[in-house]
Amino acid sequence: MKKRHEQTQRLISFWIASLTMVTLALLLSAWTASFSHANRSQDLAVSALARVVDIQYERGVPLEQMVVWLPDMLKSYRARDFVLLRGGEPVYQWQSENGVEKRPAVTYQRTLRSNNIMQITLYRPQLLPGFGFEEWVLIALGIIASLVVVVAGTLWLNKEMAGVEVLAYRARKINRGEVDAAGLPLKGERPLSVGRAMIKLHRMWKREREAKLELDRRIRANTFLDSELGLGNAMFFESRLQAQTHGDMMEGQGMVCLIQFSGLDGLPANSRLPVLRQFVDLCEPLLAEHSDGVFARRHWLELALLIPMLPLKEAEALAARLQRITTRLDLPKGADDEQLVHLGLAYYNQGDRPDQVMEEAEMALRAAQLQGHSNWFMYDKGAVDRELAQGTVRWRSLIENALSRRALATFFQPVKGRDGELLCYEMFSRMRDAQGQLVRAALYRPMARRCGLTPRIERVLMELGLQQMRNSNSPMPFSVNIAAESLLHPRFGKSVSMLLANYQGRRGQLILELNERELVQHANALAPVLQELKRIGVQLSVDGVGHTVERTDYIDRFGIDWIKLHPSLVRQLPLRPENQLFITSLIQAANLSKVQVLAEGVEEESEWIALKGLGVNGGQGNYFGEARPYQGTEET
Repeated sequence: MKKRHEQTQRLISFWIASLTMVTLALLLSAWTASFSHANRSQDLAVSALARVVDIQYERGVPLEQMVVWLPDMLKSYRARDFVLLRGGEPVYQWQSENGVEKRPAVTYQRTLRSNNIMQITLYRPQLLPGFGFEEWVLIALGIIASLVVVVAGTLWLNKEMAGVEVLAYRARKINRGEVDAAGLPLKGERPLSVGRAMIKLHRMWKREREAKLELDRRIRANTFLDSELGLGNAMFFESRLQAQTHGDMMEGQGMVCLIQFSGLDGLPANSRLPVLRQFVDLCEPLLAEHSDGVFARRHWLELALLIPMLPLKEAEALAARLQRITTRLDLPKGADDEQLVHLGLAYYNQGDRPDQVMEEAEMALRAAQLQGHSNWFMYDKGAVDRELAQGTVRWRSLIENALSRRALATFFQPVKGRDGELLCYEMFSRMRDAQGQLVRAALYRPMARRCGLTPRIERVLMELGLQQMRNSNSPMPFSVNIAAESLLHPRFGKSVSMLLANYQGRRGQLILELNERELVQHANALAPVLQELKRIGVQLSVDGVGHTVERTDYIDRFGIDWIKLHPSLVRQLPLRPENQLFITSLIQAANLSKVQVLAEGVEEESEWIALKGLGVNGGQGNYFGEARPYQGTEET
């Protein structure tokens, strides 16, 4: 841990300086007192000499006898000179035989009772030269003892203050947003009471945070989830179907399947609900490979399934497998096993209207019911996308050929902030086939995933994006959609590290965008990969937020920088109070982190006004600008 001092070093320095000043003040006071005492003693000695001379005069001792013992006494006083005056005239003078030394001296004058005046000049007291060996030993011992006390006190104070620095380091981590540091005490923290208080507050915060996240999840769940089966409700299915449209027309191809348990009609809820739960559990592994599929409950006995970009043959095979699952159900007494389940399928194409698709699915369901026994039915529309119906082998050849030619065209769509400022770009791609025609990503990306080529495509797209940003000298961040299977590929991480080593200064521009459902499903496996990406400076984004109801604790766990609301939450937002409640709950759950909440699929001004009112940080969609081919993107 790199030690950074805040106040403690200054406190220690101040303590040492204060101690030094106090010591010097005491020494100066002692020296001054000693000097004053020596001067006072000298003055008293002069007065005593004057009294002796007075006594001699009073006894009538002649001057000739006094001068016999007076010089010896003056020598004992270390006097420089002595004068005895009578009537202003000197009657006796004495001067030291050692001569006049260049030392400060003071002359004392006393008027005797005999009216004589005595003047004596003495050298000022000198303390240090007057010390003997014993005094110097005592002084040395005192200095050594003082130094020992100062050093010991400094070491002790440093040790105690080091604990404060450790506590301050922990506080700095919390201030940087690492809230979990509050619950992880560091060795040597002082004062202990503060560290324990931080741990206690962190536990309280964590409990409240978990309770709030659970409350937010429940709000979202009650808005879009069926509480009995854990699937989406009718409102959820409708919004997801609308998300597959553009301009009230379906985008791409896919399947809508209505599943009605006619054989359970008339049974009490506690009898039919276990059957529905069995069916949902048995369908889970079957639908796991369709990560973008939507499974919901429309009515008490009717389920709905939406799977985009599903070839017609696979749709028929899936319907047959769903029909076979119903034969494995444990039915309650009174259930009609002959007419237990009917499935109605509608295969939609690009340009179909969503109400038309649902009408065809309901017609197919009625047709299946008219046949009597449990079965499935789908009208043959004869308008299946020929390219989507191509075999996997042909698609693999087509995609590998495009990768070898680097025949991927990039498009950039702007993401704007609340005030219209440019936040970043999202990069999209299309593939050029052998004839030079552009194949949309919604068509070739699902087929690439089936062929296991997704990691190679996403690695190439990352490199193309970094090259284009460097060539245009653009500082703007851009996001690349990346699948969980790519991040979990054993060689993908090494290839990305080598790629980023060639773009040292542009790592911070790269935003890797993951799907929320995939991130939640593979959170533990993705954790080390995402932590390493964050360590080297790559930003992380999560899209499709709200497509399913998930806990948002992954935001803090992985340090997510951006989350993007699913377009189904944005469509006709002013007219959908349930979507507004859902978005408000998401924003509240993300409030304690630094994540930017963006909205995808913004098409109209009314949607953007409503989103800003809910607190969204930015938006993306045709309202802000369509995805355009790379032309040295302009920062506006």
